[in-house]
Order: sequence, then C-alpha cells, then structure tokens
Amino acid sequence: MQHAFHEAFFPRRFGPLPPEVSQLVKLKIFGKGSIIVQQGEPAQHFYYVHSGQVKASILRYDGTEKVVAFAEPGQYFADVPFFQQVNHWYKCEAVEPTQVSEFSQAMMEMIMRARPDFVLTLMQSMAHKVWMLSNQMMSLTFDPFEVRLARILLEILRWRPKGTRSLSITHQELSSLVGTSRVMVTRVLNEWRERGIVQMRKGEVCIIDMPALERTAELGAE
Repeated sequence: MQHAFHEAFFPRRFGPLPPEVSQLVKLKIFGKGSIIVQQGEPAQHFYYVHSGQVKASILRYDGTEKVVAFAEPGQYFADVPFFQQVNHWYKCEAVEPTQVSEFSQAMMEMIMRARPDFVLTLMQSMAHKVWMLSNQMMSLTFDPFEVRLARILLEILRWRPKGTRSLSITHQELSSLVGTSRVMVTRVLNEWRERGIVQMRKGEVCIIDMPALERTAELGAE
C-alpha cells in the first residue's frame, strides 16, 4: 500500500553506527520500565537504539499521558530537543530491555571532526520526524477513526518480525497514537473482535484477519 501512513508513527531506520562513531559514544543498557529521558530535563544527550524498544510520551498537566512515538533498533531519539538546545518535552521509557548509544555535546564535536558526513544522517533523522508529524496531523484531520486505528496497527506490525500478529500494546497507548479516547479504541476493537478481525487479551491485541484490517486501512484512500 503506497500511502502516507507508512512510517508515519516510527522514526526512519538507519544502519549500524560507523566504527569511528561507535568508539566515541557511550554504550548504555536500560532495563524494562527504565526512564531514559525525563520530560522537562535539559536535553544534554540523544540516543541511538541497538536493541529493544523505547516509548516516547508526553505527560499532561492533568496527569494523563500521550504516546507520541516509538524508537527501535537503527533509530535515533531525543535528537530534536538536543540540537534545539531546549528541555525535553517528552519522556522516553524502555519498553523492554534496551541497549543504546548515548551522544553528548563533547562527543558530537569529536564525531564531526572524525566523520563530518554523520551529521547528514542526523539531519535526515530529524527531517523524517517532521514528516511523521505532518502525516499524523493529516490523518487526524481527514481520516475516519477506524481507518486511523487500522493504519497504526499495520504500521506497528510492519516493524515487527515477519509473520508477527500479536502486539503488546494497551488500549490507552493506542488511543494516544490515534488521538482519541481509550473508550473509543475499546469500542472499535470490540466490534472488530465480533467480526473476527482481532482477538484481545490484557495489554495485547492479536490480528486474526489481516486482509480485513488492510481493507479498513485503505478506506481513507478511496
């Protein structure tokens, strides 16, 4: 499917770090549930994911949390506020045991001398995030809710190993990605379950009828 929702909720994947870069940055390991970046803290570092998964979310003044993106192997996160030299506007949490490389300002100065071409990779990463935001806003404005939900599920599956049909994700996290209430997500998933499209367990959604989900995702392009 050649639609703008491809990669709309995940940063672009890049290849392994160049050896000249790897030897200059700090390798760190975070356990499941560890906070890597705290919302409101000065953006003194950004990160590259080697393994695992990181969830970026924004905590609102009323205590509700909105998931804005996920980062997986081959992707950078927290790079935009780092280069803007502002505080982090979101929290980054390890969804599972995660290994990352940590970049600092001093490290970047050395990297720019050793591999100036690496700066282009970082610019591409940040530009893609702007494109992601544009796609999400367009989808939120013009596409029906069921279409948005189907597209997000397919997008998440696209980053999983081939053949994956089960996703560890809560209704609250899906509602944050779609931009609606958890009640609405639950209602639609229950309707899909009655139609045999999905099965649900606590914190998990399993896709049973992939063609039906893909047809729903394509409705917005008609």
